[in-house]
Amino acid sequence: MQLYIRDDVTSVSWADKELKAFRQVELAAGESQVVEVEVPVADCTIVDQPGQRIVEAGRFELLIGPSSGDEVLLRAPFTVAD
Repeated sequence: MQLYIRDDVTSVSWADKELKAFRQVELAAGESQVVEVEVPVADCTIVDQPGQRIVEAGRFELLIGPSSGDEVLLRAPFTVAD
């Protein structure tokens, strides 16, 4: 399982999505499992124009799936408040 974060609105150029966590999960065919992953707000940082790492308030999207391919990712929006 791979977990990515996408910043929907940012003041600087940002990667389309950044890998923030992954877990190796082995499942038999038809099996499912709950996997818990914490994502601290610090994982939503960008590097601003002066080169400082900051967290900007705004809309983000959590992307989870077996690979980075957009067609296999589950999505969940969230907001970082001021």
